[in-house]
Amino acid sequence: MGILDKLTIALVGTLPHDAKQMRSWIERNGGKYSAKITKSVTHLIASKEAYKQPADAVQQATDLGIHVVSYDWFDDSLQGKRKLSAKKYTWAVLTKERRKKKELKRLGTLADGSRFRKGCEKIKELTGSGTSKKSAVVKPRKSKSFFFSTSTLVVPPTPFVSAKEALLRRRAERESAPIETIDDFTSLANRSPSSSVSNPKPVCSSLKKVPQAKISHWKEDYHYYQDVTGFEYKIVLVRGGESSMANYHIGLLESHTKPHVYWTLVQYKPAKAPPVNDDGSHQHVQHPEATRLLSLVTKPTPVPELPYNGELCPRNSDFATASRSFRHAFRDLTLLSWEERFDTNKTLQKARAQHLNIEPFWYGKPKMGMPMGMLPQAMGLLTGEVSGLEVRGDIDDGYIRGASNLPSISAPLTTYGIIGGSIHHDAEELRKHEVARMQKIKDREEVERRSRGQPRGMGVNHNRPMFNGAMGRPTVDAYGQRINYGSNGDYTKYTVPMPRLEDELQQKEKELRTEKVRNVLIESTPEIGKKDWNSKKELAVLVFKKIKTRFYKFEG
Repeated sequence: MGILDKLTIALVGTLPHDAKQMRSWIERNGGKYSAKITKSVTHLIASKEAYKQPADAVQQATDLGIHVVSYDWFDDSLQGKRKLSAKKYTWAVLTKERRKKKELKRLGTLADGSRFRKGCEKIKELTGSGTSKKSAVVKPRKSKSFFFSTSTLVVPPTPFVSAKEALLRRRAERESAPIETIDDFTSLANRSPSSSVSNPKPVCSSLKKVPQAKISHWKEDYHYYQDVTGFEYKIVLVRGGESSMANYHIGLLESHTKPHVYWTLVQYKPAKAPPVNDDGSHQHVQHPEATRLLSLVTKPTPVPELPYNGELCPRNSDFATASRSFRHAFRDLTLLSWEERFDTNKTLQKARAQHLNIEPFWYGKPKMGMPMGMLPQAMGLLTGEVSGLEVRGDIDDGYIRGASNLPSISAPLTTYGIIGGSIHHDAEELRKHEVARMQKIKDREEVERRSRGQPRGMGVNHNRPMFNGAMGRPTVDAYGQRINYGSNGDYTKYTVPMPRLEDELQQKEKELRTEKVRNVLIESTPEIGKKDWNSKKELAVLVFKKIKTRFYKFEG
């Protein structure tokens, strides 16, 4: 079967090839060529000019519902060696798409011009130039990244003041200063004792509100640092919670400009939102200016139940300082050094977490094929051991646990945590293995006991009912003590006296005497054998009476 099997194709207009050549291609690929437009024609290959006029053949094909396609359909079908759908090659669809592109191009030009004019007006308002007398307040842009959107921590935006407005303000202050001094002096000299309340000073209304300056985002100056392997130093650490996950985002940033400077940021999201006070009271909100001044001299103490955004090293630090703060924060949160991040089966992490009773954060290995960073064995970096918490090189690196002052680094181990759950699972598996081992030992001892002919060892309560039987509560416990139940639910236990030693001796003596009598009867009467003993009990009694005296002598 050919590519154009069961198709009848007609041609109209000026095409890339003449009709004779195209006819041979059509027939060679299983199709039929038609010089006229009839009902049997399935496709009409028309040129762009023939469709625009339109030609008579195009009009007839449209009336008969024949596909009026471009030459591209014929060429693509032969090149692809399969019959393509003619829908997207019809001139009606192609004309519609061309008109749509022209309309989008025209609207795009208008939109670009409108956007440019709006941008010019916005810049004019922000810079305070031109004839604009009122500037709009521009809010800082909100960041959609993992980290906080401002480059300065807990610092409110600073209002923008143009040079002209600052000059007018200083001139007004100089002019009003001597007048205020004279007024104060005269008011103090001429003030009467009765006038104790002074009128407030009028506030100068000439000063206008100035717009706030836009605070730059850290992405305008920095990007995430990448090592020689292509690994991006932007990691996420998670810790399992009872209902949700707590996570840490740590990033090592590198400046766009050279020479490069570095910065390390951290963000913490707790597992649960902070609880609301039962009495409905709200915590006191500190003034922003006081918060800013305090942040300059003291570092705020993080709260484990609240989100935390902060920096691990000062801005514009060198690579050694930023990298050290990054690695120290990673170790505080995971109990692993950065070189131990690919801990096989979490062996080191579980041992250290169990030693400190701390639920650490977990670092996920990158997906297969993604950069993993420089490996320890590639550079001969040192790691620690399971037996201790120390890592060779801590003294040179200057690591001190908790120096980064990050929140929620000492949460206790829990069964629903990633590491705590794994430790609990391992302990449970070890317990089950020990129980199974002890059971095997007991079964082996039981088999050996039975092979020696000894009876099976019974438990303490093997012959006692597990619960109260049909006759009511048991009257004897597992140790043979009698139980006496009171009317109010209380009970007392007492022990049944054991049989006396004299009674046991008498019973054994009686059994021994019977055995001796039997032996004496057999010896004194040879005619009576062992087999006739049971059948001749009466004779045995008579013989016993005769040798009674002899038996007692024998016994003595």
